[in-house]
Amino acid sequence: MIVKTEGLYSFQQAAEILGVSTQRLFELTVSPYVEKVHIENRTYFTKESIRKLVLRSDF
Repeated sequence: MIVKTEGLYSFQQAAEILGVSTQRLFELTVSPYVEKVHIENRTYFTKESIRKLVLRSDF
């Protein structure tokens, strides 16, 4: 089950939504152009950043 917290998705939740491994998500999001939020040494994604990743064609 994917739980949205405070309008942000965790790294694991984003990987599940996108249907990719966490390693592949890391590769996709290493670009500074992918919006990420860092809170207490953890990476989170907004709904908009996940939407943009879904629309990418290089999965």
